[in-house]
Amino acid sequence: MLDLGDSPDKACNITVIPQTEKDAFLSDCDSDGSDMDYEGESGHLPAKLLNAYAELQQTDHDRNNVINDDDIPLTTTPSTPPSAVHDKEPVTSMSQKVQSEKPRAKLQVVKNKDRVFKRSKRPASTVIPKHIVYSPNAAECIKQSCPDPMDVFLLMYPPTLREITIEMSNLYSTQTKDQQLYLSMEELLTFYGILITSGYSSVPRRHMYWSLDSDVHNESISDAMRRNRFDEIMASIHVVDNTKITDDPFFKVRTIFSELNQSYKVMPFQEWLSVDESMIRYYGRHGCKQFIRGKPIRFGYKLWSLASSSGYMHHMEPYGGSHTLLPETGLGQGPSVVLGLAEQAQVPQGCKFIHDNLFTSLGLLDEMTKRRYGSSGIMRQNRLFDVPFKPQKEFMKLSRGTSEVLTQGDKLLVRWRDNNVVTVATNMEEKYSETFVKRWNKEQRTFDKVPQPKCINLYNEHMGGVDLHDQQIVLTLCLSL
Repeated sequence: MLDLGDSPDKACNITVIPQTEKDAFLSDCDSDGSDMDYEGESGHLPAKLLNAYAELQQTDHDRNNVINDDDIPLTTTPSTPPSAVHDKEPVTSMSQKVQSEKPRAKLQVVKNKDRVFKRSKRPASTVIPKHIVYSPNAAECIKQSCPDPMDVFLLMYPPTLREITIEMSNLYSTQTKDQQLYLSMEELLTFYGILITSGYSSVPRRHMYWSLDSDVHNESISDAMRRNRFDEIMASIHVVDNTKITDDPFFKVRTIFSELNQSYKVMPFQEWLSVDESMIRYYGRHGCKQFIRGKPIRFGYKLWSLASSSGYMHHMEPYGGSHTLLPETGLGQGPSVVLGLAEQAQVPQGCKFIHDNLFTSLGLLDEMTKRRYGSSGIMRQNRLFDVPFKPQKEFMKLSRGTSEVLTQGDKLLVRWRDNNVVTVATNMEEKYSETFVKRWNKEQRTFDKVPQPKCINLYNEHMGGVDLHDQQIVLTLCLSL
């Protein structure tokens, strides 16, 4: 910045604008100390300050011409950012594209006090079509061909994602280490194979796979790739260019989610779908890390997930606060997630959604009926204001198996007394019906048959799709990148 040949009569002031952490505005953690909390020498500055933007102010060396602190700008916007030197094209993230779109009109919310509830067991006729699966579909073709597990993996992990991984990993190695990685497709697949193997053959430290001790040595891994080469790939694996950072908190893995969601569409949709939260275990520091009490994985990244009742994942969207790539409908967060997942996954009409009390509302059922989807879920007590059910405390005094039924349009609302009071709302029932379940009688020490509404029985049967998918993942957790 400074030219040694300049006149010594000129005084220079250099204003350094520290870089702001990308996720600092999303984090609930304590911030770092202020500039006055650190002590150090001006000759030994950290890398963050040396790489930060700076502004050079040069004036004549005159005592009467002094620059006050008020004259130094608090923020500086460089005319040409560093990334523009290498690439003149503007970089836009997926979140920026969503925000740049024309905002959608919010859906009309009908309050409960404006609804007319009837004590009837037969709601108005529904317009939800019958779910049709055309044959032969992709799932049937895969079963008939009896493919190798490798073929199934390559089907779900598309070639575009593999090619991007090779390109960006080689680029990252060149940018950070100033040396070529020379990662090939064969090496990448071998690397993925070692990760998959680590899911069912685990050791405390990954270097033990290459140990000469017979109790931990894995011959298939050690023969497939050298340990040092595996470490090189592990340290350089990337799917994006780090010089094109965006405001998306998940920009480093956004490509993975987009490509996987696209490949998941190969399989046909089943009739019953489950919407729930998933957690990816993470104990580090990140602005999007969540804590959910009662979950098997309490700390980590939260995903909004849409899966079939058999556990097949159809679509997943990471939760990033205002950067979550799901449209806002005006019905609240839960209903917006269900509608957004159905829209992005391109769910065909006639499918039936099951969701818990985080997502269920009467407004959601109204909109799902308009889109010709079935919808059923448990309702929270604070969303039942002005609904003419008996008070919950009085209902708890009734015998187990007692139910109360209301209808509102094509919706059926059922309150049932079990160990606790359960309220279900659905738009899929033509009329109220019951089945029987076994419950333990403490006094007589026998199992009694207790009447249970059919809509609650269907909820219990089809709700666990996302949990089943999570269970399958936990059983084969691989090495973390």
